Amino acid sequence: MAILSLLKRWLPLVIVLVVFTLYLVAIQPHLNSYTSDEIWYVSAARNFINEVGLGKYLANYGVTVAPSPPCNITDAVPAIYYKDNLMAWYNNVTYSQLRGILDNSTCIVRFGYYYPDKQSIVTYLNIEHPWFGKYFMVLSMLLLGDKPISWRVPSMILSALMLILVYYIALRISNNIAYASLASVALLMDATFRDVGIIALLDVYVGFFTLLTAYMYFTRRYTASAIASGLAVASKYPGVFTVLAGAYLETYRRNGIWGLIYIALAFIVFLIPQLPIVYLVGGIHNYVSDVFFYLKWFTEPRPPGPVASNPFDWLIGVDAFVNNVTPPLYAMGLPGAYLVAVAYSVILIEPHIRGRLFSRLTINELSIPVMLLTIWLGYWLIFILGDTTLYSYYTMQFAALVPLVLVLAMSRAKPKAKVWVIMAALAGVAYGISVQWRMLYSLIMAVA
Repeated sequence: MAILSLLKRWLPLVIVLVVFTLYLVAIQPHLNSYTSDEIWYVSAARNFINEVGLGKYLANYGVTVAPSPPCNITDAVPAIYYKDNLMAWYNNVTYSQLRGILDNSTCIVRFGYYYPDKQSIVTYLNIEHPWFGKYFMVLSMLLLGDKPISWRVPSMILSALMLILVYYIALRISNNIAYASLASVALLMDATFRDVGIIALLDVYVGFFTLLTAYMYFTRRYTASAIASGLAVASKYPGVFTVLAGAYLETYRRNGIWGLIYIALAFIVFLIPQLPIVYLVGGIHNYVSDVFFYLKWFTEPRPPGPVASNPFDWLIGVDAFVNNVTPPLYAMGLPGAYLVAVAYSVILIEPHIRGRLFSRLTINELSIPVMLLTIWLGYWLIFILGDTTLYSYYTMQFAALVPLVLVLAMSRAKPKAKVWVIMAALAGVAYGISVQWRMLYSLIMAVA
């Protein structure tokens, strides 16, 4: 009986993980080169590997030299030549052939997979974003090789862990297998989660550590929550919204001093992974100058290009960012469910309305809607400050919180409100799935 009970409790999660794995197996062979902003993050990770003297471990995947000419490899023909940016990539050379340019201080030599055709890409370190997430790519490339599937292994692992965590947290909130199953299915059907979660973008890292922050706070591990929030910022700057949410909760739970301690601990955790980069860019002065330059850049509109959107568009699925065309990867999120979850977050936080619709909630349970709403409003702040070219794939940061807010609302609704609360949540999820039918059909046809 105990085994049957355990199987019944965890079988829905196993099914979701199997479906996610089959999806990965089907789609990864079609993503056989750089996808979206992988051109920046993977290139920076490769440059880091070469800068710290570990490039020889990528030698089997080719070598890029610049400028070319004059830095050409003797008796070798490049497989790719970048005429505009004076780079050449060779996929089959020996170390003895490289000896001449390795000793030439004017030549840049980078071992590994070929670079995207971008100016100064062989020296680019992606200082505009923190570095913790890119260390995962570095480690994966060193262990598994410099190839597209290797870059994405950490993202895919973290995405699978997010599915597990969402199911587990939903089960702890509700003690209801149906609610937990709905939460994991809703996350799996979130187009941004499926899109960003399978490629080497930083958003999957900030999304995972944001979820981990919420989980730690929900389970009353407040120091661990602060550490996780620091890792969220160390992965990508919008993780600061996660820190602010945790600091607000600590201020409410205890006092302002503890809120400041939460921020201080998160800041220390954020700083540690940046230290190697501080060294590589020539010291703290250069690093701080670069950071402030890019923080200013984050409050300005980007040049015309990908489809931009505002945070309300994310709730209704308008102007989704396209990470890949064939097969189609649209960061649409789960529109409808997002809208309901944000509305529920407001109601759950506002004490007067909450008292009418929901039973008493602890501050630990409220950490989930507080975190979701803080992040969403944080992106509105960036938009108001001037960066009007936001992209829908940013929703990866809070995608896993959406089904948890829905489960919290459904499980804590008072008897008279329960039916309506459940109906609204189910309608939001159903709408989010239904508007994806064309995209899902195109995806299936592309990988079939």
